[in-house]
Amino acid sequence: MTTDTSRTLVVESSPAKLVLLVGLGVLMTTAALTVALLAGISPFHKAMGYFGTVFFGLCTGVFLWRLLTARGPVITISPEGIRDTRIAATLIPWTAIRGISTWEYRRQKVMVLAMKPGIEDGLALTRIARWTRSANRALGADGLCVTASGLKIDYDTLLQTTLGYARQAATATRRQGK
Repeated sequence: MTTDTSRTLVVESSPAKLVLLVGLGVLMTTAALTVALLAGISPFHKAMGYFGTVFFGLCTGVFLWRLLTARGPVITISPEGIRDTRIAATLIPWTAIRGISTWEYRRQKVMVLAMKPGIEDGLALTRIARWTRSANRALGADGLCVTASGLKIDYDTLLQTTLGYARQAATATRRQGK
């Protein structure tokens, strides 16, 4: 697949996918709460039920918030860099990214942008990106995490497109350096 890296690509949220994610979140939250409220189960299973209720409840809240507030582009990929409004308000230049990889957990793929030292501190990360950064690192996703979840693009297309733009930017940088 070839990517036209001379233009700016805009990816918006998919209301249908977000409704599905909210529905799944409600289902999982309800299931976890049901486990937590069961009589005669071990304290460990009861605790896991309450943990699941909080975890899936928060996830459902995030997806519902995105469904209700998402207007305009979520991800913008341009010859200058990449911007994901779920991560940072500003464009992340290709020169600030030292690597792009995939992290996968339970068939959920996430694109990880490994930043050059000192760059991440200068970005105006969103609250969610700051809050989840340590947890993601502990799970093995050390970088800024970009997901196609709830968007009008699939993960493989997002990854290949991003890699194409990053390669083109690296080539242009090398040419300018000569």
